[in-house]
Parts: sequence; C-alpha cells; structure tokens
Amino acid sequence: MRQDYYKILGVAKTASKDDIKTAFKKLARQYHPDLNPNDAEAEKKFKEVSEAYEVLGDDKKRKQYDQMGSFNFGSSGPKNPYSQNYWQSVQFDDVDLEDIFGDIFGFGGPKRGQRAGRTQYRPPNRAKNGADIEWSLPIDFLDAVNGCEKQILLPDGKKVKVKIPAGVDTGSKIRLSGKGHPGVAGGSAGNLIIVTQVKEHPYFKRDGDDIHLDVDLSLAEALKGAKIQVPTLTGTVQLTIPPKTQSGQKMRLKEKGVKNLKTGTKGHLYVHLLVKIPDDLSAEEIEQIVKIIENKESIERAW
Repeated sequence: MRQDYYKILGVAKTASKDDIKTAFKKLARQYHPDLNPNDAEAEKKFKEVSEAYEVLGDDKKRKQYDQMGSFNFGSSGPKNPYSQNYWQSVQFDDVDLEDIFGDIFGFGGPKRGQRAGRTQYRPPNRAKNGADIEWSLPIDFLDAVNGCEKQILLPDGKKVKVKIPAGVDTGSKIRLSGKGHPGVAGGSAGNLIIVTQVKEHPYFKRDGDDIHLDVDLSLAEALKGAKIQVPTLTGTVQLTIPPKTQSGQKMRLKEKGVKNLKTGTKGHLYVHLLVKIPDDLSAEEIEQIVKIIENKESIERAW
C-alpha cells in the first residue's frame, strides 16, 4: 500500500523544498526516540517521517514519486533511520543536518554553513547527561528560618514540590536530583538547583544564626521594671525588664535564633531595649523631671 508522504509530513503537494524541510525538522524533533524513550508510537512516527523526507527531500526521488505515484526503494525496502549507514548513504541535496539535529542533541553532525548533501552524519551513539536548571525562589523571612514546603511551576509546565529546610538564607542552594533537563541517549537527567532569595522582615534582623530585635520601653517601664511580651521566630514570650534599665541595653534569649544548616544548633535572639520619652509631656512636667535629674547628678558629683 502506497504511503502518502505529503500527508505524513503534513504539507501540500505544491510545498516548497524549504516547507518540506521545516516540516521534517519539526516532526523529527517531536518523535525522535531519544526524546521519547520507550514510546513505540513515537518510534513508528519517526520512521515514517524519515522515510517521507528521504524521498521528498531529494529532487529526483520526489519527481519520480510524483510522476509514478510510488517510489522503488529496492528489494531491501526503506532504509532504517536509526542505523549509521542510513545517514551515510542518504544524500540530502543542500540540507544542513546540523540545523535539523544538532540543536536537539548539542553534539555531532556537520557544522553550520557546510553543505551536508555529501557529508556523513553520525547520530549520537553515546549518552549525554542533561543540563542543570537553576531556579531563583523568593521566600518569606519566617518561612526561611522555620522551614516550609513550596510548589513551583517550571517553564515546561511541570509542578515541583520543594522542601525548604529551616535556616536557609539568601543564596542557599537546594538540589533536586533528576529534575533538570532530560538526558540524551540514555544519559541521566540534570538537577534542579533552587537558589533562595529571602525577603526582609519588618522588625527581625538576621546576623548569621542570631536574630536582633528592637523593643521600645516606656520611661516608667525602664525606671520601675516590667514584664513585657516580645515576639520571637516561633511566637511571643514574656520578658522581665529589671528596674533602672538603660536605653540601648541588650538582653539575650538563648537558642531563640536560627537553626544552623550544618550543625543543627540554634543561634540566639538579642532584644535591644530602647527607652522612649513620652512626647506629650507638658513644660511643667519636663521641668520637674529635669530638676530631679540635676539634683541627682549634683549629689553624685559632690561625692
């Protein structure tokens, strides 16, 4: 039964040589077995488009096919497009095979600019690993220090779940094996490298594994002491402020910082106490406070 080569390539009988070449290149990419492993239907399609292009891509063979309605391949039938002898024996008139296959596999084939009509083309016969994909992932501050799970959408439409370990920082890398570009001819797939970009927090500031936090104190709290609620990375805790606390004094909450990715130990949370003077004091109140302070300083100097 005669094969309709024009129909196989999806072109009209009046198609130009460039149109036929473009159609073949597209279908060869789509059905090549190295890009469709263990897919019998793709293998069958690739054989069909290769056979069709072997005829329609050659002026003499195409003319014979158009005139006689068939093409005599000889007693051996159509050639096998997977054998090295196929690409050595078939002559494509003024066709750059590197343009068809070179950018699929990244190696082999004639160089661009050469006429490949009489050039021997050897398809890849060795495995080549796929390239890695590097992906920048913005992440909230608390998600970075506490750990979380994210789902990202890759350019090929695939969704990938990524487990973010507690303690990552901007520039931290997470490797997902086999989630990169596919390999060729049996080569291993590349890796997906997630690079985290941590957003700033409105009041937590990170320094290595330590966290710093500014907390305002009223003048009364600083003078008399107080118990206040302060935020941490995992919730609020009660902090006891001693009497006569000075502005700028620092208190440490042990192991309330970030978990170290390598050692697993936690840093500390440092609370910086900032004494705030009320902004609604009257002139008389300010005068009274100043007198108290000046009297105290005068007594201390006398000693």
